[in-house]
Amino acid sequence: MKAPVAPTRRRRAAPDALDVLELLRVVFRLAGNHSAVVERATGLPGAQMWTLHEVAQADGLSVGELAQRLRVHQTTMSNLLNRLEAASLVRKGRSPDDQRIVQVHLAAAGRKALARSAGPARGLLPDVLDGMSPAQRRQVHDGLAVLVECMGGFDPALAGAPLPFTE
Repeated sequence: MKAPVAPTRRRRAAPDALDVLELLRVVFRLAGNHSAVVERATGLPGAQMWTLHEVAQADGLSVGELAQRLRVHQTTMSNLLNRLEAASLVRKGRSPDDQRIVQVHLAAAGRKALARSAGPARGLLPDVLDGMSPAQRRQVHDGLAVLVECMGGFDPALAGAPLPFTE
């Protein structure tokens, strides 16, 4: 991982609001650019690629387990899976142990889509965050938590929806 580099044109003791805004713009644009590259290579938006990645990691997961892995609402995951199933990228079937549980399996076309992915299939942000040390992740989390609180507080509905550029 590259060492963090702050913009050099503004060296102050404390960054002003626009310095922070610039960094947020860079984060979201880099993530959006990555998502666009993946979509051009695979024809699939980022959230669908991340779902395929998770199914490939543990074939036979339930809809609820997949929703937990992506930290999205179960309804959102069902909608993602319906699109993937319609494109023949995954197959859904009932668990032999409990017919109430729908399990998801990667289809051959889904495996091919993952192979075409340019960069991390689950997205740049999750990949970079996983690559950070626990201390770095804590620092990012705490700073973002302050920002979220200043903007009105944590909203589970917003947290449970994919970023717009990944849909």
